[in-house]
Amino acid sequence: MPEPDDEIKQPEATTTTAAPSASANTTPATPVSTASASERVDEKATETEVAGVKKMLESGMAEMIDAKSNDTNKYLALHKTAPVGTIMQVKNTMNGEVVYVRVIGKLPDTGANDKVVVRLSKKAYQKLGAVDQRFRVELSYMP
Repeated sequence: MPEPDDEIKQPEATTTTAAPSASANTTPATPVSTASASERVDEKATETEVAGVKKMLESGMAEMIDAKSNDTNKYLALHKTAPVGTIMQVKNTMNGEVVYVRVIGKLPDTGANDKVVVRLSKKAYQKLGAVDQRFRVELSYMP
């Protein structure tokens, strides 16, 4: 019984022809997948599909939501395209800190937001250990 399951999984991974010599093809396959992951980071937005679920990956600059309205202790965000209510993983690429935020609204299309992908609440900004007003982040979410 395990053999039919293995045969089904192999075509999905596109290694059906390499099944007899898996150890020979495992080493070259790993750098290829690593290279494609680094390519996703370089792009501004990438959509991948895993098990029928779409996952968005973005990288860009983040800033804090207007400093005057910092009266909340919640992890919140404004984003250009993510639907309101979306839970989004935000990773500070400088130090590797990660925080999960809830999208509470659309990021207005103004000059101040021209190069910003996401705006974060003060609490999320602090959790990420940001030292600059604008800093590079990687976003991951499912729309």
